[in-house]
Amino acid sequence: MNEGWFPAIADVPARAISMSVKQILKSEEIIAIVPGAQKARAVKACLEGEVSPMAPASILRTHPNSTIYLDTESASLLTESTIRTV
Repeated sequence: MNEGWFPAIADVPARAISMSVKQILKSEEIIAIVPGAQKARAVKACLEGEVSPMAPASILRTHPNSTIYLDTESASLLTESTIRTV
C-alpha cells in the first residue's frame, strides 16, 4: 500500500499469493525487479551484507540462476564494486 501501487486501501486486493523462500529457491530461474529509492537500504543489505534472515532476499545470491534488476534509485547506496553494467 505505501509503495504507491494502489491509490487507496480499498483498492488493495483482498487475496494474494505468498511463497516461502525455500519454495522460491526451487525455481529454475529467479528474476527480481526492484524499483525505487525506498528500496535502496534493503538492496544494499541484500547485495553487500552477509546472507542472513535479516535481509531475506540476500539468499538469492546463493541461487545459480538469479538476476536482480535495479533502477538508479534502488542501486544508489551500492558501492562501485558491486554495480555491474551489461
